[in-house]
Amino acid sequence: MKKRHFLIAAALLVGISVYSCKKELNPTKSGVTQQAGAAQTAYLKSIVLGTYTQLQGLTANNAMLLTAEETTDALIVPGRIGGDWADGGVWQQLWLHTYTPSHGNISGAWDNAYNTIGAINITIDLVKGLPSTPATTYSVAELQTLRDYFYFLLLTNFGNVPLITSSSTDASTVKNSSATDVFNFLTGELQSNAIKLSAKTPAQDPTQYGRLNKWGAYFLLAKLYLNEAVITGTDNGGVAKCSQYCDSLMTAGYALMPNFLDNFSSNNTGSTENIFVIPYDHIYAQGLQIQMMTFHYNQAAKYNWSSTGGPWNGFCANADYYGKFNDADTRKAGWQHGIQYAADGVTPLTTRGSDSSLVLNFRPQVSSLYTATEYDGVRQQKWQLTPGYQSQDADFALFRYSDVLLMKAECALRAGDAATALTYTAPVRARAGLANFSSSAFNLDSLLAERGREFVWEGWRRMDLIRFGHFGDPRQFKPTADAGTHLQLFPIPTEALQKNKNLTQNPGY
Repeated sequence: MKKRHFLIAAALLVGISVYSCKKELNPTKSGVTQQAGAAQTAYLKSIVLGTYTQLQGLTANNAMLLTAEETTDALIVPGRIGGDWADGGVWQQLWLHTYTPSHGNISGAWDNAYNTIGAINITIDLVKGLPSTPATTYSVAELQTLRDYFYFLLLTNFGNVPLITSSSTDASTVKNSSATDVFNFLTGELQSNAIKLSAKTPAQDPTQYGRLNKWGAYFLLAKLYLNEAVITGTDNGGVAKCSQYCDSLMTAGYALMPNFLDNFSSNNTGSTENIFVIPYDHIYAQGLQIQMMTFHYNQAAKYNWSSTGGPWNGFCANADYYGKFNDADTRKAGWQHGIQYAADGVTPLTTRGSDSSLVLNFRPQVSSLYTATEYDGVRQQKWQLTPGYQSQDADFALFRYSDVLLMKAECALRAGDAATALTYTAPVRARAGLANFSSSAFNLDSLLAERGREFVWEGWRRMDLIRFGHFGDPRQFKPTADAGTHLQLFPIPTEALQKNKNLTQNPGY
């Protein structure tokens, strides 16, 4: 995202913070201001865009997206020789599925989502307090869709969650709603609001960049219906409905980028594939720090990070996951493996000294869950780093058009039409430099593996593994399958239960 946009966003955020504690403008003293504000699209836009800045905390290592990934086969955080990333075993518990209601990352994911929903509710109530105009109607629809995204995250990770839709509601008194009730609320609200939102892509209307429009609402509906059987325990034709929303999305004007990594570049505002993103900037909208979490400490000098206190040598993938990529797959360039060199490209870097200053040679093997070497595990680099800064400039794509194609393929395959499904995997595979699957070797497991290659660390793996029936499978350091299915939902955090005695813990915890 260009810096000038974030200067504007920063100024708007200052303005929204002034009004965030007010339920409405003073009706006796601000009648003229209310009428003028309700009629001015720019004024309403400033309020709405200020609320979107809440998204920037979503990629923290203890917020929803990465916490969910940390429970899957895609992202392992081993303790390192010398004690780094030990932290009482919290990272390893996510990999092993031994997490409890007191787990800090799970609590952080819950708090981030509900703090954001609280901020959105304040803004919705502020806009509703203005005289009703087409502009206020649009703003409420957009804000409710943004709130629906966070409830979607809560629903798919926690299941039975409290629905809070007004800033005047005392959050400490609200009971859990059933997952089915939350599902029905979200699908109903999204269907109602989608037709009120812009049908223009950011390429057609740059003001839509980083915002939820009609197509973002349709994407969420497709995801909800694709996962309906898992969420509600019943199949009410969700796969067919998902397919229909994918059909609509394929008419919107989005298209695959020719180069996969262009979706994650520092200047990815021009991506024709990214449907909904979190805009980041290393100065004005900080927060995307995945490279700091995954790269080795001694890579700091190479990337001019010596003064930043990082990187931290934590997140990686093990050999089993890395093995899903063959050498012809251009997406494999998103991984950093092998000998790592200094900025001159000649001098090999070494480890920090906990294992005798060996050559820094990232290997797929992770030797131990608690005392791994400094070079165990391949590292993720598909988001273009920003030398000299902890935060990156790449905007984080939450919804991508390639997901629409692979959802459509899944719908066809689950309906028994493998031939049609292959027509939708073909462009994704071709973009990766790969031949399409043969009809004889194409099944749900191969589609799951393809999703694993396409959406590394983008927040979808947990949901995918659950839907395909493989979340509880054995894997390295976890030799037995999960006992039961209760781990498919996170526990309601202990802190949340303490604050609200009306909440009920998920079964099995």
